[in-house]
Order: sequence, then structure tokens, then C-alpha cells
Amino acid sequence: MIFNSTTSKWVWVMLLHTVLGLPWAVTAAEEPTVERFIPNFAAGEAYYLWSTRTDLESVAGATVQVQEAGFKSLVPVYSNERSRLTAGVQLRWNQLDFERSPTLGDSLDLYRLQLPIDFWHSFNDRWKAWGRVEPGLFTDFEHVDGDAFAVTVLALGSYQFTPQFSTAFGVYYSRDLGEDQLLPALGVIWKPDPHWNVGLTFPRATVSYAPTPTWLFSAFAGPGGAGWSVADPATGDNRRLNYKSWRGGLGAEYQFAKVGPAGLWVFLAGGYLFRQELEIKNGDTSRLETDLGDGQFVTGGIRLRF
Repeated sequence: MIFNSTTSKWVWVMLLHTVLGLPWAVTAAEEPTVERFIPNFAAGEAYYLWSTRTDLESVAGATVQVQEAGFKSLVPVYSNERSRLTAGVQLRWNQLDFERSPTLGDSLDLYRLQLPIDFWHSFNDRWKAWGRVEPGLFTDFEHVDGDAFAVTVLALGSYQFTPQFSTAFGVYYSRDLGEDQLLPALGVIWKPDPHWNVGLTFPRATVSYAPTPTWLFSAFAGPGGAGWSVADPATGDNRRLNYKSWRGGLGAEYQFAKVGPAGLWVFLAGGYLFRQELEIKNGDTSRLETDLGDGQFVTGGIRLRF
């Protein structure tokens, strides 16, 4: 098991999103919509992200531009007053478009296909639990080997101290790119009133404000990036590629339609990319490790909320 400060930063991305979403997900059915302005978690989403071109600082004259698009959908399998079981699919595409980088070629099209299975249970008004098993495939589909297959397991408990303050805690395990990772999971949610929501889980922070039931504004900061098993453009041998970044920005969402209990929301966000890194490894040997210049990003799409 790997459990130390050198754990790849991008591993936190999935963990942090799920920890921050836990108190909303397990309490959404219990809180009357009229008393809440912050919308429920998204059961479906489609989005696109574009970023500016940045320099590869250790490769003279080389640059890269990162694009991203994704889709996710969760469907209920079983539900009663205290428990809920869902299954779904998440597909994410990234393109790393290089210029003047003979080592990396012209561009890489990278994919993450994941099949999450989630189980929520409410023991009482204060104690709740969430478990997730998520097999996946992280690859460029040029040559799929064993390192491309991944699985993550998340086990969390949630305790609500007051109607305004709750915490989530547990463990996160992943088998990713041939490496085992075990991490603690801890997050807090503070809802000072029906219009505000503050989520803090190191190293991610989100502050949300909903002036009306159909508008949501947010400020956020945290890590981004991902890892894939990829084919070397020169030899065809498989390598491990890690792209890391930090994102800070502002976003807005608007509910433009409602169909029964479901709301359709359009969102737009943008901000700054910093502390970016790119690494290609052959086993435990690093073949390329470089910092990237800072840049900007913009992202938008549609979310389905219940």
C-alpha cells in the first residue's frame, strides 16, 4: 500500500468530490425543497473544458493545450425510506495537444471509463453512511494492458452535529495504474443559512451561494488532472502518464427547465490553472518530468438534478 505525502495529487480529485457531495446526497430526500436553495447533487452531467496553451518548461520551445469533456449518469436500482442503491456510468475524454515536442508526438486522446455503484443508508437523523465501488479503465485505447484497469472503493460515514454543520469521514482505496493507494477521507459542510454552503476538505474548498431556487454561484479551488496508461508514440510500449494541475475559479448555474421532480441546469465557470506538472513513467523510471506554465480555463455544460 502507498500512504504518504508523495501520493499523486490528482488521486484526491475523485475522493474530494465524493466527500464534499456526501452530506447533500444522503440528506437530499429528507429536506423539503422549499427550505433549501442550494440544489441537490447532480445525477447526470455533460460538460466541456478548454484551457489556454502553456509551455513545457523543461522542453525548449514545446507547448501543450489541454481539453476535456465528460458525461455521467446515475440511475436508481433500489430505494426505500432509509436506503438507496444506484448504478451509473462516467466517461471522460482528455486531449493533450503538443507543439514542438518530438518525445510526446502531436497529440494524445485519453479516456477514463468508470462504472460507479453507490449505496446510501440513513441510520437516524444524525448518522448516515455511503459506500462506493467503481471499476474503471484509464487508457488511450492504443494498447490496453493490465495497468489500464482500475478500481476504487470508498467507505464513508456522516454525522450531523447541527442542522447547519455536518462532517464526513472514512477511507478511500484505489488500484490505479498498477499502484495501490490508501487514503483517509475527511470533509466538513457548513450551511449557515438556506442560501449558503461552505465545503472544506483539504486541499479543496468550495463556497456556494444561491440567491433564488434557480440560481447558484460558487467560488472554488483545488487539484485537477488525471493519470492514464498510454502507448509510447515511438515504440508502442505502454507508459504511465500523469498530468497534475490546480484550479481556482468562479462559476454560475441556472435552472432553465423542470420536468417532474428533475431540474435541468446550465452552468459556466472559468478561472486560473497553476502548479501544473506532466510526467511520463516506464515502470518506476521517469522518462519525462516537467512543470507547465500557468494558464486559464473555461468550462460549461448541463446538469440534471432531482
